[in-house]
Amino acid sequence: MRKGTVKIAIVVMASGFGKRYGSNKLLEEFLGRPLYQYPLELAAESDAAPMIVVTRFPEIRAYVENNYPEAKVIWNDHPEHGISESLRLGLMASGKVDGCCFMVSDQPLLKKESVQRMICQFRKNPSDIVVCSDGEKRGNPAIFPSDLFGELYQLTGDQGGRRVMVQHEELLTEIRVSSAELMDIDRVKDKRMLEAKSRRQ
Repeated sequence: MRKGTVKIAIVVMASGFGKRYGSNKLLEEFLGRPLYQYPLELAAESDAAPMIVVTRFPEIRAYVENNYPEAKVIWNDHPEHGISESLRLGLMASGKVDGCCFMVSDQPLLKKESVQRMICQFRKNPSDIVVCSDGEKRGNPAIFPSDLFGELYQLTGDQGGRRVMVQHEELLTEIRVSSAELMDIDRVKDKRMLEAKSRRQ
């Protein structure tokens, strides 16, 4: 790492129960490959490091270890504690970094270019929160500066980073993306709709 370079960890959160989906949605195929593989590829192709994967699924751990040996796999023993547990585990594994990018695992239409634009923007202003937005709503991923890690650690249950964002609106920088990139898969019908949308593009 060159002196003065802004270091950004990238955390892929892959521990969700998928209750509304009815089964483990992360192992479901989306256009021919498991859903969880999409964020892993984006994280690995970005120039953020370290790459950290928080999961509770042996299939995901094995895939990461076999395909992304540079990544850290962090086992989530308490997924019932909600998304805050994945945030906390990811931060603990990040080490000394200037910022941390959190990615969810159910946005298969998110583009590599969008992730890289976020990273470039954060490197320009490493005290800001950088978040994806379609102009009407904000979504994932999001990058938080190290000054706010303490507040992220204090989150509980299914409180995510949005709770910290609303406390620091003055720090927010939005990266404009398409609404399709922000769409996540909560139910089987969501997966079918996004697959159809992707095929039309």
